[in-house]
Amino acid sequence: MLAPTLKRLRAAAQLTLQQLSERSGVSVSTLSKIENGQLSPTYEKIAALASGLGVEVGVLFGQVAKPTPLGRRSVTRAGGGAVHETDQYRYEAVNADLPDKRFVPLVTTIKARSIQQFGELSRHDGEEFIYVLEGEVTVHSDYYTPLTLSKGDSCYFDSAMGHACISGGEGDARVLWVCSHTSLA
Repeated sequence: MLAPTLKRLRAAAQLTLQQLSERSGVSVSTLSKIENGQLSPTYEKIAALASGLGVEVGVLFGQVAKPTPLGRRSVTRAGGGAVHETDQYRYEAVNADLPDKRFVPLVTTIKARSIQQFGELSRHDGEEFIYVLEGEVTVHSDYYTPLTLSKGDSCYFDSAMGHACISGGEGDARVLWVCSHTSLA
């Protein structure tokens, strides 16, 4: 879903790959691979692309911009969110149909088993909240020693601080992951 949506939004904004690269900080070769479905970007790159396009993150997950009425509501049934998968995570964007949100809720399966699977830690504007639904998660960050969380535990942190989550124990961990920004300023 992300590849055709990104290509369509870039064309609608009349931006070349080079221009979007300059606006987002994502290299031209990476943009080309994403648009051709050859690469699944991290949330950090998705947020940067949203910023470069001047749209909310949810728009890249298929959210259609609509007028914002009062008393709005959105329901996502179990397993019904927009899915985006990377080597480290499987994101399910829940309530992606609701425009102009102040935060992005994701049900995330953490597949990564070691910090070496990441390269650089993720960094972007905003704040994040993680609540462990299943399994065990180790949160790695720039300024703190690794923190292990179990089912029912939570962590809130500044997204500008480098961060990555690793699944521990048996099987993949699942978390409710909430990011406070919908685009980067």
